[in-house]
Amino acid sequence: MNYLDKQLFAIEGRIKNYPWGSRKTLARHRGEIESDLPEAELWFGDNSQGPSLVSGTDMCLDEITGALGEVLPQGQLPFLAKILAVEQSLSLQVHPALEDIPSLQSVCKDQNHKPEMVVALTEFQAFVGFAEIRNTLAILENLNSEKVDSLITEPLQAGTPVTKILENLLGVADTKNVLTEVKERIAKLDPVRGKWMQELIDLYAPNLDPLATLLCELVTLQPGESLYLPPKCVHAYLNGTVVEVMANSDNVIRGGLTHKPIDKSNFLKIVDSRSHIAVRVTPTVTYGYREWKPPILDFALQEFQGSINTELVAENHSIAFAWQGAIRISEAASNSEYVDVHHATAAFVAPGKYTLTGSGSLWVATGKGR
Repeated sequence: MNYLDKQLFAIEGRIKNYPWGSRKTLARHRGEIESDLPEAELWFGDNSQGPSLVSGTDMCLDEITGALGEVLPQGQLPFLAKILAVEQSLSLQVHPALEDIPSLQSVCKDQNHKPEMVVALTEFQAFVGFAEIRNTLAILENLNSEKVDSLITEPLQAGTPVTKILENLLGVADTKNVLTEVKERIAKLDPVRGKWMQELIDLYAPNLDPLATLLCELVTLQPGESLYLPPKCVHAYLNGTVVEVMANSDNVIRGGLTHKPIDKSNFLKIVDSRSHIAVRVTPTVTYGYREWKPPILDFALQEFQGSINTELVAENHSIAFAWQGAIRISEAASNSEYVDVHHATAAFVAPGKYTLTGSGSLWVATGKGR
């Protein structure tokens, strides 16, 4: 079968097993009780680190998109879509910008930047970006720890760059019982921040990495709320389930809060230390669907929810996948070609008009690219 000529065909999501994932969330999504291993991410796309399988074949999606040179000049989709099931905190990390790639050839998996956007399916918490200094100083004043003051408060007040303070925290062993003093004073933090500080100390002591989160903005998203993270934005996802869409890349630079090797020098070199660089994305609501458009052309998201009987107009190549229910996607012209989308089975959708019928929560990831 020549998939290059098909407007629509089924693909299978690819599970990624990472220790921070959930044994239940994605398993129950596909009708199972629990998985043997933590399942962290369900990928839909053609990224070489986990391309989707074309249903009923031994082909991967990147074999098809790589041959669509006239319509996909870079030989791949501009976006990668995922469902993330976060049960334990991720590392403190950044993703490079395009201008960073030439100096990171030894550590990058590909040549692309990696801005990303998340839309919450459940309550979702994360450290995202750096807080304004006055807000950080207020938190530190409440904590009232002399040892933390010497590491963070006093340098901040003296105008020391955030990156220099991080250099003295990330991957550095606690030789002065700083974390013990923090644990004794955790009740002085707000309850949510205190909960995560306790958990991160339990996970990563004796390293001082957890103290780096005192410099970060703690974000809570409710279902349907969204956040766009530009390249260089420091973040550590903590807990919850989200739909995530990003530029088609798997480049990650870890700075701390992990048992994996960190790349502190590159992390500090590329991280954006300005406050509030992440952007809340408010969806536009049109009859039949919601749409989240970040300030970038690489990707966007639509959701069709509830009882669905409407039209999808795909201006660019897209991938449609379900979070709940089952939805049939049919070519509008004839209805002769269709894909039934449900749990791990998604649809690769060429530009055109389609009919959607069914019920549940159908997500459509798309992007124009650069």
